Formats: sequence, C-alpha cells, structure tokens
Amino acid sequence: MANASAKHLVEACAHLAGRTDERDAERKLNGWSVRDWRTALLDVPLDERAYADRFLVDRVVEIERLWTWWTAPEPDGRVTPETAGYLGLFLLTLISMHRSDRMRYHGDAYEAVAIANQSTDALCTVLVADPRVQDAIKRLYAPPPQKDRKAASVWGRVDFSTMAFHRGGTTSFILTVDTVPQPGVRTSRYALKCLIYPYLRNPAIVKATSDYDRAFGGERDGDSPLVAVWASHDSWIIMEFLEGATLADKLREVAKGRKDPKSELLRPVDIEQLRVLGPLLLNAMAALAKEVGHHNDLTPSNIIVQEENGAPVRMKLIDLGVNFLHTRTLVGAESRESVYIAPEVKASGVGGDLADLYSVGMVLIAIGGIPHSAPGTVPDQFYVASVGLARLLEDLVDADPEQRLAVSGIDPGRGRFAEIRDLFACEIEVLEAAEKERPKTPYERLKHLLPGVKAVNRQRDIWKVRRRQAERIDERAHPMRAHHLRQARGLKRWAFACALISWATLALILTWWSRDLDFFWQAKWVEYANGLLNRSEDQGILFLDDIRAADYPIPDAWDNLPVRIVAVSYAIPGLRLYMNVFADMTPRSALRRRGWRGVRTAAASFMMRGAAIYPSVYILLPTLVQRKWWFLFSPLGVITVATLITACLWFALDANARARAWDGGKGLSTVPKGEIMTLQRLVSWQPTAWLYAVPVVIIGIFLYNDRLQDELMYAIMIALINIGIQTFKNTGTDAPYVRAGLTRAILAAERLDVLEQRAAKRKAPKPRADEPVKEAEAVG
Repeated sequence: MANASAKHLVEACAHLAGRTDERDAERKLNGWSVRDWRTALLDVPLDERAYADRFLVDRVVEIERLWTWWTAPEPDGRVTPETAGYLGLFLLTLISMHRSDRMRYHGDAYEAVAIANQSTDALCTVLVADPRVQDAIKRLYAPPPQKDRKAASVWGRVDFSTMAFHRGGTTSFILTVDTVPQPGVRTSRYALKCLIYPYLRNPAIVKATSDYDRAFGGERDGDSPLVAVWASHDSWIIMEFLEGATLADKLREVAKGRKDPKSELLRPVDIEQLRVLGPLLLNAMAALAKEVGHHNDLTPSNIIVQEENGAPVRMKLIDLGVNFLHTRTLVGAESRESVYIAPEVKASGVGGDLADLYSVGMVLIAIGGIPHSAPGTVPDQFYVASVGLARLLEDLVDADPEQRLAVSGIDPGRGRFAEIRDLFACEIEVLEAAEKERPKTPYERLKHLLPGVKAVNRQRDIWKVRRRQAERIDERAHPMRAHHLRQARGLKRWAFACALISWATLALILTWWSRDLDFFWQAKWVEYANGLLNRSEDQGILFLDDIRAADYPIPDAWDNLPVRIVAVSYAIPGLRLYMNVFADMTPRSALRRRGWRGVRTAAASFMMRGAAIYPSVYILLPTLVQRKWWFLFSPLGVITVATLITACLWFALDANARARAWDGGKGLSTVPKGEIMTLQRLVSWQPTAWLYAVPVVIIGIFLYNDRLQDELMYAIMIALINIGIQTFKNTGTDAPYVRAGLTRAILAAERLDVLEQRAAKRKAPKPRADEPVKEAEAVG
C-alpha cells in the first residue's frame, strides 16, 4: 500500500482510542501487508521530541491510550487479530524507545522507567505473551530464505508460541524462545535479540547485527565465557540463553546490604567480592582473548554471573562489539555504564586489546564496592587499602592506552589477563591477611589505639604472605613484579620490626611506671632474669638499670611522672604514624633517579623509614638513661615530624607537578587535575608542625636550664596535644587521606620513570652493529 507510513499508523491509533471520527482507519490497517507494516514502523521517529513535533501528540500519552485500548475487557472487533498483533508490536516498539530515551537522555535507571503506573518490563511481558504479537514478530522479523539460508533455517526452528519477554536494551528488546519440539532432539532455549524497528534505518547498527554471527558465532563448550551464537540477521541475533543474573544486578543487590560510612574515604573495599568475582572475571577475559580477541563493550550489564549451590562459579560475556551509544552514533547523554568504556573507544569507535584492559579495571573497581571517580583515575579508597592493588588498577585504567601495563611488568600479549589474574590474586591474599587482624568491634578498635600484640601479628602475617609470593615468582621472566614483591616484603619486614620495637617500648615505659608506683615489681620475668644472672633485687635489671644516671632514682613516683606521661603520649602516636601512613609505601623506584629527583626520593625515603625507629629512640633514652632529657627529646621529636612532613611534601608535590606536565601538558590521567584533597591533609600538617615546634623548643630549653618550674604542667600539656592532635586526628582520622595522597604521588613518580625511559629509547639513535647496547641502570 503506497500510503503506509507512521503518520497513517498514528492516525489509526487515534481513532482506536476514540480521539477521531475517521471511520475507515481500521479498514486501511486491516488491508496492510507485512511490507506496509515494515514501512510504517521504520518511519516512526526515534526520539520523543521528534515524535511530538511530527504527530502533535506526546509519545507517553500515545502509549497510555494505546495500552488502554489493548487492555479493554472486550475488543471492539474493528481490527483483525493479525492487525491487532501488529498494533501490539507497535506498542512494544514505542515502549522500548521510551525506555531507551529515558535512560539515554535523562539518566534513569532501567528499573525506574514506568508508564501507566507499571514498569515498562511489566507492559512488555503482557504484550509478548499475546499470541497475536508473537505472530506479528514472526512475520515482521522473518529473513528471506533466498538472502540468508542459515538465518532462515534457524528462524524456522523457533517455536514462537514459547516466546517471552526477557529485558530491554538500548536499541533492542530481548526475548526468550524455545525450539520446535522434535523426536529424539532436546529442546533448546534461545535468547532472541530484536532490533527496535526504527533503528533499522541506521546502516552501522544493521551491519553490526548482521555480522554478529560471522564475528562471534559458533558453538561453545561449557568452559567458554562466550555465548553460543546460532545465527544473526539484519534485525536480530539468536544465541544461547544463559541462566543467571547480570553482574550489574548482583552488584546492586550486594550494595543494598552495605552501610554508608561516615566519610566516603572510609568506605571499605569489598575484599570478599573481589576475591570471589575478580578471578572469575579475569578467567573469562583470558579465555575470550584466546577465542575472539577482545570485547570492546565490557560492562556489568554484559556479564552474566552463573552460580551453583548459591555460589558464583563462572562468568559469561555477552553483547560483544562496540556499543553505538558510547561512540555517539546514537545521540543522547552518556549512560551510567559508559564509565566502563575506554576513552579511545568512545572517541573513535575503534576498540582493541588495550581497551578491554581499561574496562576490566573499571569493573574490578565496581566489584570492590567503590563509586567510580574521574575517568582514568583510581578511587582513593584503593590507595588506602593496598599500594599493590592501586598500582595494578592504575596500570589498567590509564586513559592513554599506550600507558597501560607500564609498571606492573605484565606482557600486553594474549596471555595478559592470566598474568593480571595471578598478580590480582597476590594482592587479594595480602588484603585478606591484613583484614584478619583488623579490629571489628568498638572494643577492639579501642584496644587498637594502643601498640599491642595484634599489630605485631598483623605485620608478621602480611610479611609471611609476601615472602611466599616472592619465592614463587620467576625473577627473570617477571623482573618488575619481582622487584615490587621484594620491595613489599622488605617494607613488611620493616613494619614488623617497628611494631615489635614499639610494643617493647610501651612495655618498658609501663614497667618503669609500675616500679615508680611500686606495682607488680615482683614480676616473674624480672625475678627470673635476676635469678638467672645472680643479681639481687637491689641491683635492678641488668644493663637497663646499669645505664641509668645516678641522679635518676627509681622508684620516684612524683618526680618521674612528667617523663612517664610524655613517653606514653609519644609512644602511641609514634607507632600509629608509621603503621597507619608509611608502612606500605616507599618513594623508591625500580629505576634510578638522578639530580634533584634522586635527592627528593632519598630524603622522603629516609624520613619515612626513620618514622619506624626515631619515636622509640627519643622515648627510651629519657626513660632508661636520664629523665631530664625529655626536655630535649620532646622538641627534637616535633622537629623530626615537621621535617618528615616537609620531605614527603617536597617529593609528592614535585611528582604531581611532573605528572600533570607529562607529554606536553597532556598529563597522567591517574593524577587528577586541580587540588588533590587527600594530599591537602598532609599540606595542612606542615605549618602546624613547625608552629608547634617553636614553643616546644623554647619551653624545653627553659626547663632544661631550670628557667621554668612547672615541669608536670608542661608535660600534661604536651601529652594532651599528642593525644588530641597526633593520636586521634593526624594518625587517626587524617591518616587515610594522607596515605591516599602520598601513595598516588608515589605511583605517579614510578609511572613517570617508566614512561620517560620509553620516550628516551624512542628518541635515542639506533646503535651501530659494532657498538654494544647499554642497558638501563636500575636498582634492585
């Protein structure tokens, strides 16, 4: 029929809804052929505004009125069942377009889109269950046998009476169908992805749909992460139907059980979900890389999580290929899942192996339960949780594809995801070891304020894990990973020693205090030690009492009280400063730095490692040797802390500045533009520390020279400042911020080392055949 168009279709629907007196509208529709219906559906405007401008009716109003007609208790008999089926498909098309528009233009969640006080899924479910609509879909989407025999053959095996609605997509709706029962043949269940008819006007979408079988088709075994694709045509794809929820659905369900933290930075990384789901994702990606190469549209909605006995056992990957919404082939606002798509895919529409690295990193961040930050960056919570995990994620989500896998030592070849999985498993193993001793109840958190045995055990457990990992790795095959493991193992060994020394320091302070108060002086360990060494009780403890100054009596509860108060008030924040901020980080890199960069690195590294030792030294000397020395070591400790802060900022601010200036100002995406709020916490410490040092130094000098007499009052004042500012604020609430800011700067400097070395190699002239090639100088 020559006059078949969307306009005629809308006019007929208006009459059906009782809005016009056009008597022959139904008769015209009843006379339309399949070709006429295809022409009319192709003519439907894609977006809501164009629909309203062309037909002078709001599309949602049209849907509601047509739905009212469809659900009327008694059909009026003016249209044939065949025409009613086509009208039902037209209604299904409008609903699918409306949902797509709401998600693309307005950012609505899939489940939030509703019409006529019902979810769009509920409306579509009713429509697709109607045999008339099923028959209309069969006719309208049928491929011509002469054009595509395979597609026509598969289409002929579909039992359309089993058709049911599954879910909607951006440009499609997805149905489930069974095959026609045959003697001796097991019935198969298919997923039928049908393009929304007006999108058939887009040649790129049609070609991608038609070529899907050729690109990703074929049977798959049970271990394959890919879905078996049976056939594809211009307007549909038939593939194996997978049982299971999408990863997006699962992550939403898990999020419902989480409590919001008081501060977003304190949101814990979900180690359990990373441990369970992370390896499944990387296993699937490793198999996909071997079978077809790359995905290019890896988002949680395109990942099916399959379970057995209530536990996830595998992931299946669906909807391979570039999504036209992300590449702006389709207009509209970026969808919520566009954050998972690599920048180069969104910019050019061309994907590849390196693009999937970006998507994997972003999906792992989502699995960890942390909201995404700016594209190409890792959220601060991962820097707080683990330096190693943050480094791996940075190496995946760098906005520049050429800068991915720069520092992790992973070969970007086809085996990359297997290597990523192994490295990821190592970092999760460390996180689990750390979590085992982490305080969980308010009472445990209160005990955690004191340097105790749990701090020692925690560092020892992590060190053991790192030692086992270092023993398993082949240093020749993976030199960069081996360096990072040696570095991490060394840091944990140092942290374990720090925890042990700090615990012993506090134990000695409390023992000396108990001696002053004549409490528990007959401690068994003292009694056994003196008995073993044949010393009398009056002679005291070997060496420890021998080095005590003659004018430093014990017991002397009142005169020794100031040194005891100050010692305790420095011991607690001293351990917490190292453990909560510096324990897992070092500014040193695998590549040697020269000039001022080397000086900054050495200064920051020396001060960071010194933070594990100097508190105990400054505390034990006045405690064990001369109580009057606290006048000197107290200001010395404040000056050392101020110097430590200055050295760290000197390094971090320079690293961030160089990261932003990299590549002609393009910069590293892993370092956010503008002010980094986490590092600003450390910046705010600097003037406070130096201002605090001035009066402490002056008062200390006056006390030492007997110019001031209120020794106890000044000791209490210093203790209150140490407890209030150092223990609860600086090494407590501020510590995660400082840790995140410093770690980000350290990893940026490390990344720059590798990238600058690569750039230098590209610019260097090729050596002549008779000249030896100089290897890059590196430190172990």
